[in-house]
Amino acid sequence: MGAVQKLESMPNDELLQETAEAIVTTIAEAIDGEKGNVQVVHLPNGPEVGRQITIDATEKGGLKNMCRLSFLNPDIAPDGEVVRMEFEHDKQGPYGVHEVYSVQSVRRINRKLVLMENFLAENVHAVREEDFRPILSEAYAKQTVLKSVQDWTRFRKWQRQTAGKKA
Repeated sequence: MGAVQKLESMPNDELLQETAEAIVTTIAEAIDGEKGNVQVVHLPNGPEVGRQITIDATEKGGLKNMCRLSFLNPDIAPDGEVVRMEFEHDKQGPYGVHEVYSVQSVRRINRKLVLMENFLAENVHAVREEDFRPILSEAYAKQTVLKSVQDWTRFRKWQRQTAGKKA
């Protein structure tokens, strides 16, 4: 049974819906708050589907630590995607540094917002739709996913304020 089929049989969890809505709102406000750092997102060889910002928290000389937040038109975006959060960072392991990539997504499925995640892709080019899984825990959605998005957007706001003071 595919992820979408599983979702169709799930009861509507109002708290999970509220958390998904809060994630969408947080990302929309973050992108709207940007001046010239917003990239337009297009479907491959296709129309504009949304807007995206990249937040780079990599310290000078440090390991990569960045996040991309996208706000998409679910009527055009594949799989009804409304927002996408992509996280890339380098991790020091016992055998050297390796890249870690994960993606989370809020999608509109059957008129409901559904939070999905994929930790199996090695990089942005290796994301497979069949590896996405729904997030069914409201506690995890709120305390981990929403909190992470809020932390990243607060950090970006701080970056913009700090850059303004240096100018």
